[in-house]
Amino acid sequence: MSWLGRLFGGSAPPPPANSVVIADDLAMTLTADGSSLPAAVEGALREYLAAKAKAAEAKEPDQIPFWLRRDSERSRDLEDDLRDRVIQRRGGENADA
Repeated sequence: MSWLGRLFGGSAPPPPANSVVIADDLAMTLTADGSSLPAAVEGALREYLAAKAKAAEAKEPDQIPFWLRRDSERSRDLEDDLRDRVIQRRGGENADA
């Protein structure tokens, strides 16, 4: 706002409905690759929303870290894996003897 506006009691116009103020350090991180801030913010939000949609599609809860999530694509049980390992070890022991 100009100094005349402040002198005569004017107020600043309201910001647009879709504007957001972000911290300077976050803005620097987003634009570290040289892209413009609007493009960087839009890209980051699109990546985040795509990841959320993928997690919802896979029916994965949001609060579980990725390293604790179960492997839903594997159809075999833990017992099957353990049985295979025991068979492999016994096969290796028999070959050594």
